[in-house]
Amino acid sequence: MNIHIETNRFILRDIALTDVQGMFELDADPEVHKYLGNKPIKTLKEAEANILYITKQYEDNGMGRLAIVDKKTNEFVGWTGIKYEQVVRPEFPYY
Repeated sequence: MNIHIETNRFILRDIALTDVQGMFELDADPEVHKYLGNKPIKTLKEAEANILYITKQYEDNGMGRLAIVDKKTNEFVGWTGIKYEQVVRPEFPYY
């Protein structure tokens, strides 16, 4: 997909396996998952699996979530974007 969007402070780009530690820290936090289904991950392997799932969405749907990277520190600070959801309501996929 290779989308790059820049603001004054951030770069939005494809999520990559190099983001595994940042994804783990974010998705293992119960406070974060309070708004994402209350299923925080517990291992780096789960974070890696999530990243592979997202990169597969790039291939399958031509879109997916993007990493948010701080320009000054090059640190992964989060993710954003649109996801094509087919699991929650299989009879009615939606973005």
